Amino acid sequence: MKTFTTFLLLLLFSLSAYPQDITNTLGSNGVFSIKDNTTTFFSLYQDDGRISLADLQGSTLGFIYKNSSLFLHNYSPIGTDGRNTFLGINAGNTNMNGTGGESSSNTAVGYFSMHSLTTGLTNTAVGDNTLLLNTAGTGNTAIGSSALSSCTECYSNTAVGYRSLNSNLGGGNNTSVGFHSMYSNLNGTENTAMGLGALFANTDGSSNVAIGIMTMENGSSVGYGNTAVGPYSMRNHNKGNNNSAFGLNSLSINNTGSQNTAIGSDALTNNTSGNENVAVGSSAGTTIETGNNNICIGSGADATSNSVSNEITLGNGFISALRCNITTITSLSDARDKKNINDLSLGLDFISRLKPRQFNWDKREWYKQNESDGSKMGNKLTAGFIAQELDEVQQYYNAEWLNLVYKSNPDKLEATPGNLLPIMVKAIQELKQENEKLKEELQSLKDLKEQMNGLSELISELNIKSTANSEIVNTDTK
Repeated sequence: MKTFTTFLLLLLFSLSAYPQDITNTLGSNGVFSIKDNTTTFFSLYQDDGRISLADLQGSTLGFIYKNSSLFLHNYSPIGTDGRNTFLGINAGNTNMNGTGGESSSNTAVGYFSMHSLTTGLTNTAVGDNTLLLNTAGTGNTAIGSSALSSCTECYSNTAVGYRSLNSNLGGGNNTSVGFHSMYSNLNGTENTAMGLGALFANTDGSSNVAIGIMTMENGSSVGYGNTAVGPYSMRNHNKGNNNSAFGLNSLSINNTGSQNTAIGSDALTNNTSGNENVAVGSSAGTTIETGNNNICIGSGADATSNSVSNEITLGNGFISALRCNITTITSLSDARDKKNINDLSLGLDFISRLKPRQFNWDKREWYKQNESDGSKMGNKLTAGFIAQELDEVQQYYNAEWLNLVYKSNPDKLEATPGNLLPIMVKAIQELKQENEKLKEELQSLKDLKEQMNGLSELISELNIKSTANSEIVNTDTK
């Protein structure tokens, strides 16, 4: 080492005192070496221009520094497999320990990259401060400034992007790609985030997938089993589990709601705590906030109110035909699932009070202020009932249990005329009974008429006989 130091001092002195070119020529197959009595520190081979640095496991020989800072080395402790590569100011360190595969097969490129490593293995870090605090973590890949910089003993994480998985401590099996993606994750596991700010604030949520700019951005504990695909989808989600959102802004402010499915831009965008809702189509289910178990299918298909539950809505207000190969919906009707079974008391009198109408649609939502002036009235004439008139009839008979009028949204009443079917059957039965009675009465009249006809014939015969007898008497008298 003294020889090498003396050489450098002489070289620097000669360059400063006498500016000149210095050329050293090696002979064929010659070697230029710097060494002490036991170790060759530096060798330059003439035959192929190869430079060789000392490489003794467990030692710092052959290290390259910039000023006093470590710059390039492959340090590995004695008794380990080695195969480390460290490039950058203070990348890696010389305080590692362990045996076998520990402290081995690590690659770090960048300022202070993997600087705290002790026993960790098979890690790859590219960028300044990447895997900065990692000590015993294994199988991690960090690419981008400060990616996975707080990780100490985390495992099998992949972070790509500036400060991706920046705060992760013990979370494992996460994949994070994008600027600030999964920035705040601490112990969450098995998450996948792709896009700027994806899963940004999540700390311990697990088994979530967020793909798109700002997906699942603001929730500090986003729960588990959630999937968000599309810009800003599930952006403010927090704590709810097993939700699926596909499309711009879908389920964007969901908080604690669970098991919801939103497919389409802005689908279920206002849901906060509602559970088990399904919305398929652009802006489908946007009314729902706290309601549960609703289904909205079609662009703009929406529930009647923000808290309603157990509804199915097909299409928006412009749908004019509901098509299917069959015309009847099958539903449960098993006697074993019914109690208090009695004959229906409502029938012909109820039906007689109904007012079937014909009309043209002129919906308020077709106007900017929801105030109809008739200018957008539809051209097609149709038939049906007026919800308010149906309600009057069922209230008159104290039969609101028929649910002929759906009042979930008092500002937009809806009719369920299909519920009239049992009453119509009852009315038909009553008409049949009256018809049978009329038939019996008519038959009685027919029988009476026949009897009267027979009596008339008898009377005619008697009249004839009486006349004949009178004629005979008259003749005898003469």
